[in-house]
Amino acid sequence: MAPEIAEQKTKERILTAAAAEFASKGFDGARVDDIAKRAEVNKALIYYYYKSKEELLELLFTSMSEEILASKPMTEMHTTDFTDKQSLFRLMNQFLDVLEARQDVIRLALMELAKRTPINTVIFSIFEDVMGRMFSLPEASEMRKPENKPQAMITEFFTGILPILDYVAYHEIWMDRFGIDEASLRASFIESFLGTHFAYTVPKMKF
Repeated sequence: MAPEIAEQKTKERILTAAAAEFASKGFDGARVDDIAKRAEVNKALIYYYYKSKEELLELLFTSMSEEILASKPMTEMHTTDFTDKQSLFRLMNQFLDVLEARQDVIRLALMELAKRTPINTVIFSIFEDVMGRMFSLPEASEMRKPENKPQAMITEFFTGILPILDYVAYHEIWMDRFGIDEASLRASFIESFLGTHFAYTVPKMKF
């Protein structure tokens, strides 16, 4: 294996271990020693690549943002028929697949938001990027009007983005507690989401 490829794989292993450790113990409770054990690397190597835990945390959030914004469901938003329920159901399924692959980072983001720490600036920048992408859609012409944008941002954040992130963070706990399989839970969540958030934001959607 080429040295640069080996180095990249080591960095990815460290970031994956950091995400798991942060999600398990919170940012404050996670120790670099434990991240090193998870990644099966020397602690000194982590500090060779990264300055601090804070840098690891920021990189996790920014890399997740870049991956989500470049994902298939995000790129397909511009060609999706937002007035057709089946098209939205398919898009939501794809989007949840992308997010569930990053559950650890999403749980961590929700924990850090609740603490009002300086990293909130990074997290909200990510949300603004996602909302900016949504506001660029043809269906969002009303949102783009200066007088409507503050209300649109509030609607998208509190009734759109947060419920999706909560589902990703808690759906496995719900499945265990209530004995429901993942396919059924996801279908029910999407049905509810389309009937609330999308029914309000896209009133022409076909039910």
